Amino acid sequence: MIKKQAYTVELRGTSYEIGFGFGEFVKENPALRVVHTAGFDRFDEAGAKQAAELFDRWCPGLAEELRGFADALEAKPSQIVYYAMTYLRPRCSQIAVLPGISASGNPLLARSYEFSPDAEDFTLVRTSVTGKYAHLGTSVLHFGRDDGFNECGLAVTMSSCGFPVGALPYMRSPKLTGLQFWAVIRALLENCKDVPEALYYMKDMPIAFNMNLMLVDKGGRAALAETLDGRMAVKQIDHSSADQLLYATNHPLMPDLVPYEPQAMRNSLQRYELIGHSLRGKGEITEDELKQLLLGKFPAGLSCPYYEDFFGTTKSMIIDPAKGTVELCWGGRSENGWHRYDIREPLADSALDIELHAEEAYPEFFESVPISAN
Repeated sequence: MIKKQAYTVELRGTSYEIGFGFGEFVKENPALRVVHTAGFDRFDEAGAKQAAELFDRWCPGLAEELRGFADALEAKPSQIVYYAMTYLRPRCSQIAVLPGISASGNPLLARSYEFSPDAEDFTLVRTSVTGKYAHLGTSVLHFGRDDGFNECGLAVTMSSCGFPVGALPYMRSPKLTGLQFWAVIRALLENCKDVPEALYYMKDMPIAFNMNLMLVDKGGRAALAETLDGRMAVKQIDHSSADQLLYATNHPLMPDLVPYEPQAMRNSLQRYELIGHSLRGKGEITEDELKQLLLGKFPAGLSCPYYEDFFGTTKSMIIDPAKGTVELCWGGRSENGWHRYDIREPLADSALDIELHAEEAYPEFFESVPISAN
């Protein structure tokens, strides 16, 4: 059994004030202190300057926030690990249910996130930067967002498209200079009010991570934007579409991109088939049905306990962007409880004890098979 603490944090003010305030919060909670870029020998002041220029173009305010955070911790901005992990140089499941098949009549975005608990912040943050849209989502490296939704009713989640791209030695090397997914998601949440705006915003954005990005807005529009080594393909649906369901796991789905990544982990194909079998062709899909699918143990459900293999469920959630609410279950375990949060209500700074149950994965789980076999 793995024991962790999950946090909620309210951040409000200018970009610098938010960064400084979060630095003060981290000083009071040492388990959150991630500062130095140990292991990134080639990431220096010049690299930090180049990263800041990229952030200023696509994630305005982020460099100021990082400067405030560094000042609070009496460090240099270049020492903040977010720089080295987010500025890249050359796992999960998500389901969008539109109003036509939703029992509530509202669009829903459900997701599970699988990785290592040591790489998870376990922090839900409500962020209101002066001059930007307020948003509620889970953080990565404090400043990025794995997922979330904003006050306008735009919700965003992601899953890796193929083997994860990153700066760590065990990850796939990026094919272009660009941004990690957590910077992309936060930029969309803070600067876009709906799906069309988000797609336009990211049209020319340099995205180095290969991902299935799911977008849903309160108007009943959804899109899957798939990126692969600098390429992008998009599928959109709305209230007029015959198909009211959109979902993705960890392999490419777009015909234009599959030839560039023709293999997938067997478990990704299995999870994709499970979602389709459970939800396709159904009407009146309820949040309880989505919760059962999210928390059911693989292969009957989407929750995976393989934490030592970097494939354990760290969080499951259901976002209702029309209501402005999210239900969050840490660790994909019912024992940790579902917790409901409303973007209109301030978050009380808090810490919650949670437990994760780890098991060993069987070898076939990670077997690579042709996508055409799906």
